[in-house]
Amino acid sequence: MKRLFDAVRFDGMMMLWSYAAKADAPFEGFYHWHQCFEILIVHEGEGTVIINQHAYDIKRGMMFIFQPYQLHKVYPKASKQQPYIRSKLHFIAEDFSDKLVLFPNRNTQLLQLWQGKGATQAFDLLGDMTYLEQLCEWYEQSAGNGKGESEEENMLFLLQILGFVNKAQGSMRESALIEIAKRPMRYSERIMKWIDHYYAEEVSLDRIAEELHLSKFYVSRVFRQETGSSVTDYLTARRIKQACRLLQTTYDPVERIGARVGLPDASYFVQLFKKVVGTTPLKYRNQ
Repeated sequence: MKRLFDAVRFDGMMMLWSYAAKADAPFEGFYHWHQCFEILIVHEGEGTVIINQHAYDIKRGMMFIFQPYQLHKVYPKASKQQPYIRSKLHFIAEDFSDKLVLFPNRNTQLLQLWQGKGATQAFDLLGDMTYLEQLCEWYEQSAGNGKGESEEENMLFLLQILGFVNKAQGSMRESALIEIAKRPMRYSERIMKWIDHYYAEEVSLDRIAEELHLSKFYVSRVFRQETGSSVTDYLTARRIKQACRLLQTTYDPVERIGARVGLPDASYFVQLFKKVVGTTPLKYRNQ
């Protein structure tokens, strides 16, 4: 399992921008989080994005917003016949919130996307994709001409991105805003919701299958089909993410934290934590 915390290095820059990156070979992706805001724009492709126990379809025109330290996974089904083409924007929300005071509506919008619980994070912008791609091309050219680190250019770009999001949020068209409640819950979503509720207890495929009235073989197979990863991968990510939070917000000893996230064997907890975070729980706490 790859490391959960995927640190984004800004090296003094306000924004990191990746334009129309192309993948034409399959890769499973992995559960992770960043210390910063991430906006993902899909130009082409198919697959699944996992955010907050929800599985969203990857398709042209989708924009996904990942909050800082939010567990997520991008699982594109890329091939030479159907490449996955996307643009990504990373930035520290605090760096822009103060500068948006002259634009109170956009500032409020950024704060809601940044800190809001239950905020919509997947938008279907297919109807505006031509204009959005023109904006992306403009910013790419500005960055290429050495203007990408201009505060004015960065602010203008972010304001326009937020404008697209605002339009999608305010639209009553079903195609503009993804409404999870209007479609049946996927099996993988049911499994993730169950894990999020019971991860601190002893968890097994047999128990999940029994409580969801499925066979354990089907649980394993359908979860991998829909998310590109195993149930164990998600369970581990959820437990370690919570362990990180407890290490940062409590004074509980490491052994106690392991037990609180369903990993009562202290030695195994430390070993697993180091494997997926890259450091020991104690060093993580002291960083």
